Amino acid sequence: MNIEIANRLVELRKKNGLSQEELADKLGLSRQAVSKWERAESSPDTDNLICLAKLYNMSLDDLLNTDESVDEIARNVKEQEETKINYVDEDDDEDDDDDEDGPVPRWEYAIAGCLSVSCVIIYLILGFLFEWGWRVGWVIFLLIPVIPSIFSAFRKKRFTEFLYPVFVTFIFLLVGMAFNIWHPTWILFVTIPVFYTIFGSIDTANKDKLNKDK
Repeated sequence: MNIEIANRLVELRKKNGLSQEELADKLGLSRQAVSKWERAESSPDTDNLICLAKLYNMSLDDLLNTDESVDEIARNVKEQEETKINYVDEDDDEDDDDDEDGPVPRWEYAIAGCLSVSCVIIYLILGFLFEWGWRVGWVIFLLIPVIPSIFSAFRKKRFTEFLYPVFVTFIFLLVGMAFNIWHPTWILFVTIPVFYTIFGSIDTANKDKLNKDK
């Protein structure tokens, strides 16, 4: 779908006083599907186009009218296909969280892979060089899911994407095993429900605001 028609769908939806969720409910779809149409990332199928035309009380010709030439439309389709190869979409389900915020960039997977290999190398080095290396060094493997979760939190703009419980466990084990300080380090675990209570509320408020703006 070209950007002109996508923008028209946004204008028609707002003109009829509908949010993305309300329109999705009328069509029996997910909000993510409607969002993709309006970002020109995908196109409604024939049945949905007919439903949209009836819903907005207009003909299909008026709904899909565009000033672009056939060559321009074909070029836009090609560009959209080329853009897709820069991402890896783990799940094509429209209700998946990644669909809501866009597909996961390849570089995030690359970082996760490099981090995994690096942790193995560091663990082996610590084990061979230091007597305590094998006993303590394994805790660095907890960083493998933690660091990518930071990128995911920034990309999705949700604090709770950060794997805070795993990070707390990493700190607790590292301090306890390296310095034999288990108390009062355990208090860190008390901060986990506090983290989700505070930042979960912030994430929910931000999501509600975003949906309202749309």
